Amino acid sequence: MRTAILIGVNTYEELEDLRSPRADLRALEQVLQANGHFDRILVLDDPTRTEAMEALEATLGEGDPKDLLFISFSGHGVKDTRGRLHLAFRNTRRKRFETTAISAEVLKRMLEDSRMRSKVLLLDCCYGGAFADGFATRSGEDEHIDFERELSDGAGTYVIAASGALEKAREGDNTHGAQPSPFTSAVVRGLSGAAPDTNGDGWIDAVELYQYVHREVEDIDNQRVTAFALGVRGQLVLARHAGSATATDLPRGAEKGGLPSEGAREEDDEPRAESAAKTRGAHRGWRWDAFLDYQRDCLLRQSVLQQLPDADGRDVVVCDMGAEVLLSGSADRWPLSKSAENLALEAAKERRPLRYGYPAVLFDTARPERGGSRRAKLAPLFVMDVEMVQEQDGRFLVPVGEPELNRELLLSAAELDEGDIEELVDWFQVDWTGRGVSGLADKARAVCVRLNLHRVDDLVAGELNSDLDVRRGARRGAQNAAVLYRGDPAGAAVKQLVGDLDHRKGNGIKIDTIPDTALAVLADPRQVTQERGSALPVVTGLSNAAQEEILASAMSRPLTVATGAPGTGKTELITSVVTTAIAAGQSVLVASTNNTAVDEVVGKVNRLAPQADLVVRTGNQEKRGNERDILNGLIAAEWDGVDVHTAHERLLVRQRGLLQAQDALATVEGVERRLAVVADTRRRQIEDLPAGLGPDTFEGIGAVDRWAHRCASALESRWTGWWHRWRVRRGLRLEGSDRELAAVLSFLTTEREWIGLLEELRARPRPEEVADTVRALREERRDESREFLLGRVAEALATGRSVIEERLRNLDSGASGWKGMRKLVRTVRAWATTSRSVRGVFPPTPGLFDLVVVDEASQCTVADLLPLLYRAERALVIGDPHQLQPVNTLTDQDDRRIQAVHGLRADELDDRSLTYTGSSAYHAAASALAAGGGEVLWLDEHYRCHPDIVDSVNRRFYGDRLAVRTDTASLTSPEDPAARWIDVRGRCERPGGRSCRNSEEAEAVVDLLRELWTSLPKEATIGVVSPFTAQVREIERRLGRDALRRIRVGTAHTFQGGERDVVVVSPAAATGVHRSSGQWALRQQNLWNVAVTRARSRLYVVGDRAYWAEQGGLLSDFAGGSVKAVDKTSGDARSRLFEALVAQGVEPKVRPSIGGYTSDLLVSGATGETAVIVDRAGVGTSVSLAPGRTLQRTLDHATLFAKVSGLRTVRVPAWRCLTEPEAVADEIVKGRTGRSE
Repeated sequence: MRTAILIGVNTYEELEDLRSPRADLRALEQVLQANGHFDRILVLDDPTRTEAMEALEATLGEGDPKDLLFISFSGHGVKDTRGRLHLAFRNTRRKRFETTAISAEVLKRMLEDSRMRSKVLLLDCCYGGAFADGFATRSGEDEHIDFERELSDGAGTYVIAASGALEKAREGDNTHGAQPSPFTSAVVRGLSGAAPDTNGDGWIDAVELYQYVHREVEDIDNQRVTAFALGVRGQLVLARHAGSATATDLPRGAEKGGLPSEGAREEDDEPRAESAAKTRGAHRGWRWDAFLDYQRDCLLRQSVLQQLPDADGRDVVVCDMGAEVLLSGSADRWPLSKSAENLALEAAKERRPLRYGYPAVLFDTARPERGGSRRAKLAPLFVMDVEMVQEQDGRFLVPVGEPELNRELLLSAAELDEGDIEELVDWFQVDWTGRGVSGLADKARAVCVRLNLHRVDDLVAGELNSDLDVRRGARRGAQNAAVLYRGDPAGAAVKQLVGDLDHRKGNGIKIDTIPDTALAVLADPRQVTQERGSALPVVTGLSNAAQEEILASAMSRPLTVATGAPGTGKTELITSVVTTAIAAGQSVLVASTNNTAVDEVVGKVNRLAPQADLVVRTGNQEKRGNERDILNGLIAAEWDGVDVHTAHERLLVRQRGLLQAQDALATVEGVERRLAVVADTRRRQIEDLPAGLGPDTFEGIGAVDRWAHRCASALESRWTGWWHRWRVRRGLRLEGSDRELAAVLSFLTTEREWIGLLEELRARPRPEEVADTVRALREERRDESREFLLGRVAEALATGRSVIEERLRNLDSGASGWKGMRKLVRTVRAWATTSRSVRGVFPPTPGLFDLVVVDEASQCTVADLLPLLYRAERALVIGDPHQLQPVNTLTDQDDRRIQAVHGLRADELDDRSLTYTGSSAYHAAASALAAGGGEVLWLDEHYRCHPDIVDSVNRRFYGDRLAVRTDTASLTSPEDPAARWIDVRGRCERPGGRSCRNSEEAEAVVDLLRELWTSLPKEATIGVVSPFTAQVREIERRLGRDALRRIRVGTAHTFQGGERDVVVVSPAAATGVHRSSGQWALRQQNLWNVAVTRARSRLYVVGDRAYWAEQGGLLSDFAGGSVKAVDKTSGDARSRLFEALVAQGVEPKVRPSIGGYTSDLLVSGATGETAVIVDRAGVGTSVSLAPGRTLQRTLDHATLFAKVSGLRTVRVPAWRCLTEPEAVADEIVKGRTGRSE
């Protein structure tokens, strides 16, 4: 159940009225109804305290753990005499806040006591309300609201507040009618789909919303939005993303600066809310038969579209019709000639589709096929679907589809880029006026000119050739002939996949067995959080906490989805998953669309056992041929004797030690975070104390409690207040005014917590020591894991030898490759293949493998995913929605048509990311996970690129979630800065009216490469990436064959999964670029992400700097020179420490950068230079990490900075900088602070 409670208070009986809250309510209600998929939205307009409490108590009290509650409050915030925050309602009385307003403490307690684990609280409030220059502040006083302290520790609550420590929340510009506040306006825009979807699950979560609102409000009003994750683990999804079909447009007038005015309401609000509820409940009753048929038919249709018949084959004939009649519209049927009739009859017998078109184009494939030769192909430029019909007067060919450009021919013969194809197709469809033979011929000639396609004959559609010359050496180009060819919908590339999807036959997916497999979660996402046991981690390589969390999930849950950004250790993770599964006695399959990705994992695991291969690499016929040798090698191998029971116990000890150390870090992080929060408040409260009073006045917890009781009684006791006031005046030498007493009481309340926190921190080990323990335990675990793994393998082979021998006999006898496979995978447990080759090796047995890992899932289609999940009891799906997606030639129109044929609802498929053309395997799995209340996990530590290269990528695509951990000292020939723009304007040409080629830029690239060739070490690898094929060809031509042996040149599609020490990016597009090429290049942000993140040490962008700086997107960051993020989190703490250091006669440097990494300060002292990292313990950041991970990240950063810089590096908690900066400065100067070296 998803519930929203929207509270807005415009009218007050004692406080000053406001104008924006009602408009806030209307705007939020509209966007949640349209895009939030909430089951219930409760709007409270000008409620009393009692009405608000009843609504909150009822919802929080009745909620279940899996429910989500969204609460927003727009109105006054007020403080009582003790400085405690209260939310004010219509009947709030100035002197009776406890009974007429809701205090932060009460609200916190209500949130804590609820069984609901997911709560989001929006606070659009501060104090007061007067107009000034068209805007009204909500307070006339300049007092501080400490939201994080007032609402801390609320389990499972994410708070987004409109203002920070000293800022005020503003009302809207109500000059022309009530408008939402800037804060709520940004919230509504974000929920409408403008906020980013960083993990690609199709939803906007609370963190993504905060990041968007923070940026928007800061830009508009210099108002600092703050957010706090209070006990939250995982995502709190709020609305569908704009990229999802179920996301709606912005509400009317909701562009920046103008949301709906008060009173404006969409007429169809209620139907939209009903539709949202229906969509969320539609998972039950999922029609597997229709869905599998739909995916199969889309696959078959795409296969046909991608086929180009061989010129000398039996699948194509010339149509001897004299004058063309079908494409020209001259007739609605054509009587088949003998050769055409024979082909059509064979196609009908084999149930293969027919395609017809004109003019016929003879060409050679752009790239050699197997064996190194190029095949001659024959295909029409204009094409349409046709079928043969039997009538009384004979057999005829009739159109059953619309004329279209042959996309596959455009890719293969003309080598067009995707943007050029889109432009040409649009032009063709809009300008299809080729009715009649003359119009058809004119159109054909025009397209040939645009493609620079040679015309062998004069194209005269009224006088067609009756034959074609396709012999070796025949002239290539467009010929004046029409052709008919038959497609093979189940070509070699898809035949196996089609067989799996064909549920009606006995050897495909069986629908009644789907509930026993990981595939079931796509229909019933409620299963995603179910635990199915666990396994002891067996990690033989490097690891971090994020990898370990994903590993634990993969070994226990039916579906785990992980975002694997570039360079985040995906291969290490999958290796750990494979080794853990093998050691646990479980079968595991690694599958990917990418051979390179599969081979990397296989190589890494198999290097662990020099005796034999632990993973069987299978797949196509060539790979399957190696199975016999691998199995023989396993039998013949001699394995060292291992006491697996003892090895297992040692690993258990290491695992318990790791968990205890991580718990210790989590505890220290929590205490330090709380100290950082309280320190700010405590410092201000000390400044507000009456003269003569300070922390030293109250020695010990006993004195603090005693004086706090007296001050509280003096303020609040009805009968003895005068007595306590007298005692306070005498004991503390005060006048005893309410203001003085309130100031003392506020400080003492904070001081009591402060003393307790310090005592708890002193009882804990130093974090640096704990981090050393974690590193040591992981190192010890690596060797012990390998020993245990090989011992378990030896056990399995000893008991399962007969199974392997039986498999070898079956292979020798030519028996079915599926025979005995279920028993075999229980003995030989790890296998790897490409996704399209699965059926050739493994039968479609439900749950055949305990675990299936789907790698590079963002490039994998939904159709490829289904058979993999069916063969799995559990699945781990890894991908990156911000890298390249599946290449798909099927049109949206074809997709929608096939959906309709099978009675599937387009909105439901879109909502669940299960469409053939618009989704990937990653998106489908992530959407199911989000719908079931699960969380997409992150590989969030980056090890590949120099920070200068990846920082902008991290910020733009991944919401700054990645911690960059690249050891820049070990990179090959790094530079400072590592990312450079070489400004070359050039001119973008379109050879033959297609693609984009910039000769001046290509020349500059080659000049740079000549320089790098001589200056770089010989072992340094170099790559050149361009989005345009024509530019790639131009650079290759200028380099020559010898240079290409060392320098790899290609498009981003050819580079994904690879990396180079130095990468040169050639964007090609420049000032004056053709609109089509320019716009296409701008839209390809994922492509630029891939291109940039191939570089380890250096990145050069050679192009028109002024042009790209104005375009927005990733390249504009590099063109504008704005790559480094501005750090705002440790400013106050750093400033106080800086001031204390200066007072000691030291001149520290602020935020020095060394090797791409920064420290807060660089200090020269008695022991040399010291780098200082100020640790804010996560305060002020939006990313919600597991307990202890924020502290671990800071410790890792300090260790890495010390390694890269060679300097003594110390971590200083922010709370110390805020409360005792002089003592910290003295320790740093004298070299007494704990350090990382």
